[in-house]
Amino acid sequence: MDTNDDEPFVSVDINAPASRVWEILADVPRWKDVISGIDDITFEDAEDTTLRPGLAWDETRVMFGRSETQRMEIAEVDAASFYVRSKNESCGASTEFVHRVVPSAGGEEDASTLELYFASTPLTWLAWSLQWMAALTRGMMRKVILQDLMDIKSEAEKPQARE
Repeated sequence: MDTNDDEPFVSVDINAPASRVWEILADVPRWKDVISGIDDITFEDAEDTTLRPGLAWDETRVMFGRSETQRMEIAEVDAASFYVRSKNESCGASTEFVHRVVPSAGGEEDASTLELYFASTPLTWLAWSLQWMAALTRGMMRKVILQDLMDIKSEAEKPQARE
């Protein structure tokens, strides 16, 4: 997925430095406490939940009115660029999510933008034939993902305790 040429599926401006937003994004075990749509996260390897390629977990959330658990896996991480790509396979489709934190272009140290790119590719004939249904649910998906980003924004904008 090329995030340089594509428009983000959803993005939100955040009044916090990119490093603060990345800190929250990189702490996957904490997502269930930060992102209201996530009910539970169970890691394949509970001993090492460091954000890295191969990190895998089952994520349970309510989607379209019912509880759904999907296997998620980190495919690529570039912490220096505040970039992470995750993937899952479900219902005959392969889906990629790219989260990217972009520091403010105006040089403001306390501002950034969190972008999410989303792409789904059918893997089976049935999934391919039902693509029209995916187009109908795209708006609902956008709303769910935007809420996730708004939850991260809210956490990032909280005042930090001074050390």
